[in-house]
Amino acid sequence: MRTQDTTPEQAGFVAAAQIGQLDTRGRAKAKRRRKSWFIITSADAQQYPTQPLLACRRGYWAIEAKLHQRLDMTLDEDRSRTRTPKGLFLLGLFRRLTVSLACAWLANPQRQRAKLTLRDFQRHLAANNARRAFALVTSAHPKAWNAK
Repeated sequence: MRTQDTTPEQAGFVAAAQIGQLDTRGRAKAKRRRKSWFIITSADAQQYPTQPLLACRRGYWAIEAKLHQRLDMTLDEDRSRTRTPKGLFLLGLFRRLTVSLACAWLANPQRQRAKLTLRDFQRHLAANNARRAFALVTSAHPKAWNAK
């Protein structure tokens, strides 16, 4: 990563304090690939030198690789056709609840040995017609999860 100080006038971007280029290398389908990312940030170079900026970039990909990958691949969130703000909020809430419940369900040591996934959790809910999940979401008491 290379950065340099700039001004909003030089960058043509309001509040710009640094500009930079991040070169990445990776592998996709057995081919090596390189990509350059260009950044503009309002972070002061004295307060945020190169290493903290790199840490922010890695933190972004950690979130993308964990939560968002589960939402995209298993729950097919990217193909959602919902467009209203309330609908997006509610579906997002339930999708994240599903991921949280699945992580708790998969955390059981017996299930960890079996290498179960979020799709296995969805199958588990479907087998019970999602009765327990529905009871958990609609009940005022957390004991609903244990309802028979």
